[in-house]
Amino acid sequence: MNQLYYGPRTRRINTWYHHRFTRQVELFPDKLANFQGAVLKVSTFNYEPCNFVRLAENGTVVLRYGMDIEIITAMARVLNFTVQLMATPNGETWGEKLANGSWYGLSGQLHRNEVDIGLACYYTSNYWLDAVSLSAPYTTELMCIMIRVEPPLPHWQALAFPFSQWTWLAVVGGLVVSGPVLYLLALASHQCGGEIKNLQDLSFAWYYAFGLHFCEAHRSLPRNPCTQVFVQFLWLYTLILTTSYSASLKAFLLVKKQPATINTFKELYESQLEVAGPGELLEDELAKSSDPYAQGLAKYFKYYETIEDMYPMVLQGKSVYLGNKRTIDYIMDKFTIRGVSPLRVMKETYGSYSVVQAFQRHSPLKRKFDVYLGMIQDSGLVRKFVIDSLQLDATLRENKTAFDESELRTDGVVALNLDNMQGLFIMTVFGWLCGLLSFMLEKTVLSR
Repeated sequence: MNQLYYGPRTRRINTWYHHRFTRQVELFPDKLANFQGAVLKVSTFNYEPCNFVRLAENGTVVLRYGMDIEIITAMARVLNFTVQLMATPNGETWGEKLANGSWYGLSGQLHRNEVDIGLACYYTSNYWLDAVSLSAPYTTELMCIMIRVEPPLPHWQALAFPFSQWTWLAVVGGLVVSGPVLYLLALASHQCGGEIKNLQDLSFAWYYAFGLHFCEAHRSLPRNPCTQVFVQFLWLYTLILTTSYSASLKAFLLVKKQPATINTFKELYESQLEVAGPGELLEDELAKSSDPYAQGLAKYFKYYETIEDMYPMVLQGKSVYLGNKRTIDYIMDKFTIRGVSPLRVMKETYGSYSVVQAFQRHSPLKRKFDVYLGMIQDSGLVRKFVIDSLQLDATLRENKTAFDESELRTDGVVALNLDNMQGLFIMTVFGWLCGLLSFMLEKTVLSR
């Protein structure tokens, strides 16, 4: 009888003698209970942290490890087959369907029956069914957006941070109005007799109110009750205003303020940033999304052959990365130093996908593999394989950073440096320029 993966030989099953079999045996046993050491071709590529492929300087593979590699190795021990690991041609990834109906990449290898199994963190989707058969899921992945942490706002803007935009408008309005009001009160009270002459001048009254806003006392004090009451309340107003401002300013001088960030698909769509992804499947899924903003992101999608190609674009803020949470966490960990990372995960997530293995279409392997993949999932081995591979990777790779470590604080006391106080010096220079402009205008008017 036909014995899959049994080898080129005939095996005696039973003997028919005197109208019956000589012994009780199962004539049609499970053909895949034991693969008899058969060699199965398994294709994969480097897709960290699911699969790690480490190369020597001459380009030869020296080590393969990761969640998918551990799973197929465990199943090989149980089903008694030998794994022959292969790479996708020309560094291709999952691949897609071409205009002529053929497939390239890992899916193309399976479609052409060149390999038996494909391991690459395949997601369950009808997109693949024209090329491959998919196994039962053995884990799930949450799809997220990785985006750059926007650099903090420059310190010179710290002078404006203590108050909101509308508060500043109210303060400026109070400053503009208080001078003329004081002038009118002094002018009206003078008719009753007794008010000082300086306050009856609009420019001096304005200068008087301006000084109170900066906690600068004047020697000239109003004499009449109406102007005294107004100035007293103006003192109280400016005292509370300047105290609140100075108390908040200390914090903003020491701590850099982060700008508004993108956290929803609507905000991401309006930003028109490029959406990078490791496979064409994600573009197809975005285009079919029920969320109109996620659907609109499909026109900004760009496929990258490797994740390393899109790192610079994300770090420069020109692109965002759409991928599974496990991969994003791994990428962020590589760029994290002392708990600080230049990358973050957008709050709104895209959805979750089941992770499967891929076989040739109508492959007899699928039924048997589904059973054992379910056992591996139920036993918690998937999580163990992930942890083991990450620990191994941590011992093999060197941590590299893509941002300046000098930005990190290592001590508890922070001295105010020129960067913290740049706003003060900018304001001083602005004051010099305003004074020079006033001098030039005054000299021009007097010369006439």
